Amino acid sequence: MLRFLLLSALLAPAAPAGAAFVGLDLPGSQLNALSRDGRAAAGSLVGAASGGFRWREGRPAELLKGAVSARAISADGRYVAGSALDAGQREVAARWDADGTLRTMGGLAGATADGGVLGIGFGVADSGLVVGAAATADGRNAAFRWRPPAGPALLPAAPGSSTRAVGVGADETVYGWSEGADAARHAVVWPRGGGAPLEIAAGEALGASRAGGLLLGVSRGGDGALQAWRWREAAGLAPLAGAARPSLRISACDDAGTLLAGSAGSGAGRVAVVWTAERGVEPLGDFLAARRIDVPAGWTLMAATAVSADGRRIGGWGQRGGRFDSFVVELPAGGAAHVPPQQDRSDVQPGETTR
Repeated sequence: MLRFLLLSALLAPAAPAGAAFVGLDLPGSQLNALSRDGRAAAGSLVGAASGGFRWREGRPAELLKGAVSARAISADGRYVAGSALDAGQREVAARWDADGTLRTMGGLAGATADGGVLGIGFGVADSGLVVGAAATADGRNAAFRWRPPAGPALLPAAPGSSTRAVGVGADETVYGWSEGADAARHAVVWPRGGGAPLEIAAGEALGASRAGGLLLGVSRGGDGALQAWRWREAAGLAPLAGAARPSLRISACDDAGTLLAGSAGSGAGRVAVVWTAERGVEPLGDFLAARRIDVPAGWTLMAATAVSADGRRIGGWGQRGGRFDSFVVELPAGGAAHVPPQQDRSDVQPGETTR
């Protein structure tokens, strides 16, 4: 029996060197974005002194002054964008600098805060440019570009439409969506130099590679299921194989577009998922198990929201001990493509068992 136990221990799968699941230990947190190298992150907080945080590897998490939400982090980790409260306790677009300095945009002229919200920043570039959406005087939402200390500039839109800028690429190309009078949404890209937006597809743009060459989005099929897609300027629009399921949202990717991340389902049934060309959409937990990366007991992985540029790190949030918390997973060298080989069992004699 002792020999069998020792043999079992020798054959037990081990996580590859460097691979690890790291819980941020921030109760109430929901990580929303990673820096290019995956060693800095930003997200929102519930039930804390601040509604947003910035995390840097090897340091305690920083609570962001006055934050209502933290939605994005620049590729270099210097800036965080989201929203904060103004003097009238209204939610406005905000940016936090590397030293934590808070800068707020204020509302558009004549705008009233529907539900208390005048604006939110959803993306931020290394240059400090913030993009997002702000309430207008006629009750719509308008996509903006904002670089403190200057005021915001609204992005071009069709008359009477509502727009939202969701993110910004390294070349300051802006992506998001536009909604017309018929309430139908279309994913769009605004060129860096200005001008009318380029309509990409029906549905919403949810994310993009940091260089901006790959756009991710979702549209709803006739059966009500959400179909995820990706778009490249050279190749055009392509549905993601094996990615039609209820409430699916794929919103993050590595620069090569080989590892995509998001969530499926809703409420208590929400689950973090990843997509690869080889396996389509699968739960993040299954993806990690195939790479022998253990998820600590007590964790339920609910959303994968960010991927580093090289595909080696995945960020997201879930529940731990009945409360939201955030995590960063480091994959082994090879990233999504690395799946450890089966254990060599040739030294097990006929009739023996490793259990």
